Amino acid sequence: MNIIITAGGTRERIDSVRAITNEATGRLGSMIAEEFSQRLTDKKYQIYYICGMNAATPKVKEENLSIIRIEGTSQLLGEMEELLTKQKINAVIHSMAVSDYRVSSITTLELAAQSLYQKLTAGPNNVTYEELQLAMLQAVKEQTLMEHKISSNLENPLLLLEKTPKIIGIIKKISPETKLVGFKLLSDVSKEELFETAFGLLQRNQCDYVLANDNAEISEDRHVGYLFDKAGDYQTFTGKAEIAKGIVDCILKS
Repeated sequence: MNIIITAGGTRERIDSVRAITNEATGRLGSMIAEEFSQRLTDKKYQIYYICGMNAATPKVKEENLSIIRIEGTSQLLGEMEELLTKQKINAVIHSMAVSDYRVSSITTLELAAQSLYQKLTAGPNNVTYEELQLAMLQAVKEQTLMEHKISSNLENPLLLLEKTPKIIGIIKKISPETKLVGFKLLSDVSKEELFETAFGLLQRNQCDYVLANDNAEISEDRHVGYLFDKAGDYQTFTGKAEIAKGIVDCILKS
């Protein structure tokens, strides 16, 4: 049995020393890996543990575990595509907190304004909103400062963000038979909104299961999770160990 588990968080580079990241620790992902290791007693399994640079790692025998550390979403996509195309992957547990955005370009308010002013004064007097928006976008991209460390003396830096690819959306497209567990984290919302959003994620990405979490129900010693299946039914688990056991139960029984 070959299993991919993603854990921790991604980091998207701002410059050579700065990055946008999140607080995901990878603890739940590591516990899921450990649960698989304990349950697959014949040891005929391989876990590909793709994790963020500072993520927790499972205590699993080295021959059954490949730790693949990645930084940004592009690296995650590359590793996932390679494994899914070259290996028979039985299950993907996609618990990693993947950045929704990455930095496309960086400039300053002054540089962008100067570039925009030059474009506007060189063209016709009547500028449409769409033309103004396009000119502003080009002004920011043309003046990018991403290549080197950004000076701490800069006033009014501007960061232009772009959406990252949705990793969960490519998994079933590449490997339709792979069992897929997705994760959805919201913060301080109603149960109705949490459940509706999680089930929508399941349907859009052909997941077999999705674990719904509310950040308000997660702390150092507490974690409530709701594991949905394709029928819209769910199980409630309390604590990371119980969540890990519940996810492994579902994968091994399906």
